[in-house]
Amino acid sequence: MAHHMTTLPFRFHISGLLLAALLIGASIIPAPAQTTATPADTADQQAPKRKKMVERAAAVMKALGDASAKRGQKLPALADYYAAKADLKSIDPSAPEAPRAKKLLAAMQKNEREYVRKLGTNNIDARLDSLADNVEGRKKFATDTRKQMSRRGLSMDIGTSDEHETVLSIKYFKMDRPTVLSLARSGKIFDRARDLGFRSVIFTDGRLTWTYDVAANSFK
Repeated sequence: MAHHMTTLPFRFHISGLLLAALLIGASIIPAPAQTTATPADTADQQAPKRKKMVERAAAVMKALGDASAKRGQKLPALADYYAAKADLKSIDPSAPEAPRAKKLLAAMQKNEREYVRKLGTNNIDARLDSLADNVEGRKKFATDTRKQMSRRGLSMDIGTSDEHETVLSIKYFKMDRPTVLSLARSGKIFDRARDLGFRSVIFTDGRLTWTYDVAANSFK
């Protein structure tokens, strides 16, 4: 079993994951006394964020519908799809947006069942098998992705493994689920993994691991 992994000097940046620290200078004029926020106040503050999550998920589903109805329409990126799904799941059931979020989640689950029914895991497996000899293409993708992330200021261990280099591993010390989705979106990693014949993509911080199963089009 081959394994290739390279480490670059530390720098940090992810397209879509840029963490900007906003430093706000405090005024020398004493601020008026602040009242403690009530739960209702907090909920109101979160309302715009929840609304944005729901609208983003609705846009992803609309794009899926448009692509199904009209050939040539661009499909949304898989990472955008999973990010929208994670957003919907994070909405509290008691929130005003919860009913619509629930309907959108149900539509996503139906879409996933249709995907498996229409294409079938066996068919996807066969396609990935046909790309098994593309070892150099997969190794080159890992190298190019590592260099791309390095140019963006992000130090990652990115390599391939398994008998035919069909496992793509991405290690980053601050990896978490939002980082996984944003990283995949910025590099179109899920789409490229499918096109190059990778069978799985492993994201890890060295302790926790998120594994994307290419044939099943889902996380294990």
